[in-house]
Amino acid sequence: MGQDRSLARGLRLAISLLFAVAVAAPASAEKLTFDHRNHPGLKAVLDGGDPGMIDFDASNPRYVVDLIAVKGRSARDWTEALEIIARTPTGKIRTARDWAAEIQGGAVAGCNPAVTTLAEDAISITFERLAPACPAARAETMITRIVQGKRSLFLLSVLVKGVPDAGSRQQWLALLESAHLD
Repeated sequence: MGQDRSLARGLRLAISLLFAVAVAAPASAEKLTFDHRNHPGLKAVLDGGDPGMIDFDASNPRYVVDLIAVKGRSARDWTEALEIIARTPTGKIRTARDWAAEIQGGAVAGCNPAVTTLAEDAISITFERLAPACPAARAETMITRIVQGKRSLFLLSVLVKGVPDAGSRQQWLALLESAHLD
């Protein structure tokens, strides 16, 4: 019985997470989906149902942010996390490539991060930013996929305070690759 409750709580949390990705856009707009099962650590957090591991900020409906701590004590004290952002294109940020350029060009005080494009197509870009030994960086390793919809931009960003092991990195890349618009 306790396992059934835990499973139900985890399922409700996963459903609310998918809802959160879509709330920034009108009901007729597309939504981003991805297979969270590709990363067992993320799946465990979502199945566990601990609300302290998720920080959801919808205070600006044009820029909705969801951070899920995969490793760490909470969404405010993490060592590995997945950040999900849904935003309305505005000003100079109209495409996935525009947003990637903004992120890649963002100065990290006293650091010169290395940025590598991992994949790119007509509506998405995936890149990795490494900022080793940079205390000003939010995360030493950041692997990001940005997907462009008709009326929204979506970002999935893996944040690691350190360097993920090869297995975890492959799991994260599989999760990012699974992201698509519905």
